[in-house]
Amino acid sequence: MKQAGLLAGVGLLCSYLLSMIPGAGWVFSIVGLVLFLVGVHKISQLTGQKEIFNLFLLPVILGFVGITIASVMVIGAVMRVMMSGGFNLAAFGVATILLLIVSVVLLIISLISYVKAYRLLAQVTNMNIFNTVANLYKWGAILLVVFGVGAILMFAGVIVAMVGFFSMEEKPSAQ
Repeated sequence: MKQAGLLAGVGLLCSYLLSMIPGAGWVFSIVGLVLFLVGVHKISQLTGQKEIFNLFLLPVILGFVGITIASVMVIGAVMRVMMSGGFNLAAFGVATILLLIVSVVLLIISLISYVKAYRLLAQVTNMNIFNTVANLYKWGAILLVVFGVGAILMFAGVIVAMVGFFSMEEKPSAQ
């Protein structure tokens, strides 16, 4: 369990902190994502709770779906402008509104999945620190919409999650 926690913790470290390195950040982000998913998969196998992995995998899949949809919509809007021979604000406006709606829906589903995953992880490992992570994500998402400061809480949630993964014990605690 400790090794799986280390993998997940290093994955978060790479995905969030090392991904800020100019030029090479995208490599760290992808490597971190893979390490995180491998670590979480091992934790879910060791605890017998496959739902943990599924709940962490869903936001990753939705992220790729969101990026693909955004790319297609932007390319479509640009192609419409190029074919019409002039700038069409309406085409960009509709594409932007649709993209915003799709992004918000995918983000909400992803955040709900993360909160459920961390709550289940806290229950299975008997580590309350993951409940704290779930709370930071939940309140960060709410305050992101209301005040815009929720990103700080969500980033704090990532840091606390790293601490939780790095401090995992060798065997899961009795439930």
